[in-house]
Amino acid sequence: MATKKKVVAKKKPAAKKKVVVAKKKLNKKSKPPKMKVSQGKRVDINYVKTESYRTYHVDGIYGGITPSAKLYIELFIQRSVTPQIVEHKITKDGTLGEEVGRTGKKGIVREIESGLVMDIEVASTLRDWLNRKIEDYNNAEKVYKPKGKSKGK
Repeated sequence: MATKKKVVAKKKPAAKKKVVVAKKKLNKKSKPPKMKVSQGKRVDINYVKTESYRTYHVDGIYGGITPSAKLYIELFIQRSVTPQIVEHKITKDGTLGEEVGRTGKKGIVREIESGLVMDIEVASTLRDWLNRKIEDYNNAEKVYKPKGKSKGK
């Protein structure tokens, strides 16, 4: 019994078009162009999470000013050191008994989760946003504060 082979013509991939975008050089003092929004009109801003999006727990920040006059911030979590070795006694019945020794570093670990670099304008916007959120939190705390509990007593 003879079988027939099906012949399929392969399509050539479409040629990629080159897109040339003129870039305006910005010197240190110039600002990026702002969006022009006419008064009375609206714009929808869509927030899209990338594949690398993560939520980070932050216990603190560390950073400073970069040589190119940007603000650099490192976000870290803080925890106790995890020992390299923990020695335990073995009980008479063969189970794990009390701890008798530890080997490893001592102190506190600050794990740096990520670093942020921003110019002073973005840093000021971040500061203002944080101030508003802190104010919102303090106002909400007054509304949701459990009755019968007082601070400091």
